Amino acid sequence: MRLLARPKQSGFTLIEVLLVIVLMAVLMGVAVVSLNPSDPSRRVQQERERLQAKIGYARLLAETDQMEVGLQLLPEGYRFLRFDKMRQQWYAIDNDPALKPQETLGIAYSWRDAGVAQSIASTEPKEGAVEPDMLLLSSGEATPGELSIRSRDDARVEPLKLLINDLGDTRYVEDKPAGFGEGSGASTYN
Repeated sequence: MRLLARPKQSGFTLIEVLLVIVLMAVLMGVAVVSLNPSDPSRRVQQERERLQAKIGYARLLAETDQMEVGLQLLPEGYRFLRFDKMRQQWYAIDNDPALKPQETLGIAYSWRDAGVAQSIASTEPKEGAVEPDMLLLSSGEATPGELSIRSRDDARVEPLKLLINDLGDTRYVEDKPAGFGEGSGASTYN
């Protein structure tokens, strides 16, 4: 009787499998730490980018639909407003998913007008008052100023600033052009 030769089997050893699992766990741990969404500094940075995009969209909406749009800062977040010319009142924009009112826990905002003698809104909103802190007009003009975004959860996180010029262009404070006016009016929400 002739013995059949076994075909050579190939595969991974237990050591090789365990080594791959350990390497994957280490890489996943590094990824989770670096992408931690609860990191206050990352949340502030993401909120600044999100708000910059929303202001750009609101500016475009104001110019194309020929309506006045405002941004109202609230203690718990912010909301975009539209002005009804017939009733002479501001109303919250709640029918546009991009501009619907936002509640941002752990984030605080403050607004400082640039070169304007008086702030558009008082520092504390009156009960039921609907008044914007910043305007984006149908003419393409905007209220120039500085929007500061900071963490309520961690005072060590440096506040980030978003500058808005009189044409509604936004840029980060690191890109601040020479001669941007220092403001006197301010609205702060903690």
